[in-house]
Amino acid sequence: MMNNLIERRRVIEKKEKTTLFDRVFSWSIKDILNRDLFKQKRKTIPDRFGTVNEYVQCFIPHLLEETRTELFSSLKSVSRSPVFFIRSMENRTKKSSGSSSDTLLYDITLTYADNFGAKYQPKCGDLIALTKQRPRRIDDLDPLLLAYVFKMDGDLIISVHASRSISPDEIHSVSFGVSLTTLTTNTRIWNALHNEAANSTLIQSILQGNTQATEQCFCIGNEFDGSDRVLDIIRSTKLNDSQEGAILSCLKTRNCSHINSIKLIWGPPGTGKTKTVATLLFALLKLRCKTVVCAPTNTAIVEVTQRLLALFKENCLSELATYGMGSIALSGNRERMGIDKKDDLLNVFLDERIGKLGHLFSQSSSGWNQRLESLIQFLENTESAYSDYVDQVEENTESDYSDYEYEEKDTFGEFVRDAFNDYSEDLETDMVDLYTHLPMSFITPQVVKKMVAARQALQRVRYFLKENGSGDQLIEGSFKMDCFKRLVSVDCLDALSSLPRRFEEIPDMLETEDIKKFCLQNADIIFCTASGAAELNAGRTGSIELLVVDEAAQLKECESVAALQLPGLRHAVLIGDEYQLPAMVHNEECESDKFGRSLFERLVLLGHDKHLLNVQYRMHPSISCFPNKEFYGGRITDAAVVQESIYQKRFLQGNMFGSFSFINVGRGKEEFGDGHSPKNMVEVAVISEIISSLSKVSSERRMKVNVGVISPYKGQVRAIQEKLGSLSSGQLMTLNVRSVDGFQGGEEDIIIISTVRSNGNGKVGFLSNRQRANVALTRARHCLWVVGNETTLALSCSIWGKLISESRSRGCFFEATDEKNLRDAMNDALLEDVSSSFASLTIGNRGRGRRSGW
Repeated sequence: MMNNLIERRRVIEKKEKTTLFDRVFSWSIKDILNRDLFKQKRKTIPDRFGTVNEYVQCFIPHLLEETRTELFSSLKSVSRSPVFFIRSMENRTKKSSGSSSDTLLYDITLTYADNFGAKYQPKCGDLIALTKQRPRRIDDLDPLLLAYVFKMDGDLIISVHASRSISPDEIHSVSFGVSLTTLTTNTRIWNALHNEAANSTLIQSILQGNTQATEQCFCIGNEFDGSDRVLDIIRSTKLNDSQEGAILSCLKTRNCSHINSIKLIWGPPGTGKTKTVATLLFALLKLRCKTVVCAPTNTAIVEVTQRLLALFKENCLSELATYGMGSIALSGNRERMGIDKKDDLLNVFLDERIGKLGHLFSQSSSGWNQRLESLIQFLENTESAYSDYVDQVEENTESDYSDYEYEEKDTFGEFVRDAFNDYSEDLETDMVDLYTHLPMSFITPQVVKKMVAARQALQRVRYFLKENGSGDQLIEGSFKMDCFKRLVSVDCLDALSSLPRRFEEIPDMLETEDIKKFCLQNADIIFCTASGAAELNAGRTGSIELLVVDEAAQLKECESVAALQLPGLRHAVLIGDEYQLPAMVHNEECESDKFGRSLFERLVLLGHDKHLLNVQYRMHPSISCFPNKEFYGGRITDAAVVQESIYQKRFLQGNMFGSFSFINVGRGKEEFGDGHSPKNMVEVAVISEIISSLSKVSSERRMKVNVGVISPYKGQVRAIQEKLGSLSSGQLMTLNVRSVDGFQGGEEDIIIISTVRSNGNGKVGFLSNRQRANVALTRARHCLWVVGNETTLALSCSIWGKLISESRSRGCFFEATDEKNLRDAMNDALLEDVSSSFASLTIGNRGRGRRSGW
């Protein structure tokens, strides 16, 4: 088995074109555990590249090493991995072409058991291990049988590609599927790096650093040619000069035809980066500029989508709040984006739109045209429809009573009311779906106004029937019957008859892929994750004019490749801040090889111009002072709103709890648990006491306050969460305790930072990372309180030593022992530590005593 794997790996590595999961399938358990598997092939990512091939090839060994590291981590914790039961497994050969590759394809039927806790639902792109028993250790996976999930049929059937052929006997003995990792993102990156036919126009311009992009373009039409309406919208959002300048610069870029360009917008914390991006996108939407918008994560792309939708709604008529959203499409995974929990996103989510348009333009009797005609025919022939109904009721009554229960006959008014409600409610939904989900080029404002008028007419008829449809109020010749007929013929039927039965420009859309292609080709703004851009090929989207990447500094450069290859693309805008957290890299060697570096950061390194957003609206000046000077050279201005006296808030009494302070906890002790993530229980006690005081004050004053506690270490985050317990939530005080990584992009009224490290030699580990420090120090709006050991941090020769010097010079340095409640909390924590240590020692001594007695 091992020799076969080694030979297979050699063969696959020689092949130029192979899938990522084929490469993974060629690894043995020994390979996965081998930290040096790709050591000879990995090289530091260079700052400049000679060719496109050199560019894409340099990332491949690191991508493989990252994938191996993720798998290695999964194998180490395999006893805790989610699993599912396998009810049955069947080879797909009989359903397919019968080629040799098809022999590795299998359909698996799942089942679940309550005694295995939370069930694991495999997803497309997941890598799983197939086993005979639930694994408790790595050896239980040997011989390794991997499977890649490529299709789902409901919740209980998945189709997989296995790493090797499975004999009939082995098929019957496989009982478990074990979750290892998901290959979706890495597979998309892999495919982009191996896509020789892709558009490389923009990539060629970034190999050496795009010097042309920094030049002034003098081509005709380079001045912004947008309408006054667009300029008015930009200025109505009350942007500052740097924000407006960034947007206008990007809008001018799209007119340039003689050079390819990448614009960098530098958005430090609190400078309104998201608002700027949303306004830029809204302007591009109004200009009908075909734009793809990417971000590193589902959360990030959902946030920027919601900001655009909010701006969209602010600038439209209330009765037409969703008209035009058909020109916006959000593509991605429904569950991971949390679409069903965010109603506003349903109007632009691609899969939702495909379902709506499929329903509207169905060739069956349930399509828009058929439903409109059905309602018109019903309203034109209500008497004959009622007569048919009466005949049917009487026929049923005369038949065998054993087959039919007695059916009480509705009056004319009751019959018409109920039938009209069924018809009209469906049609109203259809009309809203049409002007929400059809691109604006396929449904004019005039048609939409007719639909709004038709909806209002339907609602008037519905109200009339609600008031007058009961009993015998609608009798032929009566005044109310005459009113009903006039309302239907003069008002409702005229409105319905003015509506288009068909939308001639829309092609026949019989399959889901046809509808997806229609939506993407006619959308002006398409949102997706950076890796999701790999799904946007020329056949689906047509030519793309502009790429906008939000949070670009958090994106590994290789993750940008798929987006940079978009069909027809010549211009891109990257928005980010390289002084905040970069992309996550699991392997330390890959990180040191600059695999986590973003395109944004590399271009800045090569001297590419970046447009700075230079006014911050988040932090009180006492908070912004240090990070502004330390990270941004004092180039950021505090907005007028944060300089007002009302922005300086006191939540607790005492100078220690002003806008900014360093609180020295010199008696703490760093402890390393099983996970090797340190915690400091004395700092936990101090922070718990501060939070308790804030909760009390909030309750007494009926004052709402948002509090965040940040620590670089997961061990400390867990310890604080466990200590605070019920204080974590409340009606007036909200509390978030998270790692630095978890707080990127967030902000709170009060931020408390726990630095944890407490030793005499200044060792602080990755606490010294400047990007993490920057994120932690820039999350607070009104108050920032840093808790730490002065001696350790001062000796660390890191940014934290500078912070202590700054706090001393500004009179913002305080001893925790000077505040009675904090001092008592520290003493209690120290006594508890001594007690637990003594108990452990006593138990140990007793144990040794017993053993010696034996």
